[in-house]
Amino acid sequence: MLTTETTIIITDEMERVLKTTVAMPEVGALVKGTVIGKNRLMVYVDVPPFGTGLIFGREYLNARELIKEIKLGDYITAKVILPEGENGYLELSLKEAKQALLWSDARKAVEGKVSYELVVKEANKGGLILDWQDLEGFLPASQLKPEHYPKVPDGDKMKIMDELKRLVGEKLTVYLIVADPKDNKLIFSEKSDEGKSRKEIIEQYGLGDTVTGEVTGIVDFGVFVKLEEGFEGLVHISEIDWSLV
Repeated sequence: MLTTETTIIITDEMERVLKTTVAMPEVGALVKGTVIGKNRLMVYVDVPPFGTGLIFGREYLNARELIKEIKLGDYITAKVILPEGENGYLELSLKEAKQALLWSDARKAVEGKVSYELVVKEANKGGLILDWQDLEGFLPASQLKPEHYPKVPDGDKMKIMDELKRLVGEKLTVYLIVADPKDNKLIFSEKSDEGKSRKEIIEQYGLGDTVTGEVTGIVDFGVFVKLEEGFEGLVHISEIDWSLV
């Protein structure tokens, strides 16, 4: 008959054999496992076939808000901090795993040209600040649609910022165009790649053509006119009339 002590020895031996026959995950790898223990200082995770993982110390403190939501039996994804740490445990990070998964989703969104409706959080001289999945991103003014682009005389930066501030609190449909976790950089665009390319649009028009458009902005030096979606031109004040305007 096997005693509890004998069972523990056999289990430990099986874990040791598995570790020697299976290549341990590298630092930074994402692993999945089941939560088998939790207290005020540590979380134990069964990570087949690598053995037991441990979230403790700084990693526990960094992820304490996430850990509050975890229950025994939950299946979680964690990032390997040390393949063989204290007492042979895999040392894991929950917060870094969440960040890694978010950046993975961001890269997929760039590739898939996924659209999002996001609220403008802040504005600066260069563009707008947006929040996406707990990550902060930037929407450059150059990537705004014509109707939102700040049309100000002489490119005055303070006036540009005043115009951009009008968009704070507004919801915009945007696309992720850059996701760079190394530089912690998320760049958005309000412009879609769908439809005709700029080259195709321009080729439709020739010198001397008479066209109809919509006035989208009036400034000291002329008026902006939208000919079609994604294509806007400037009628300079000298071309509006031969007399004083």
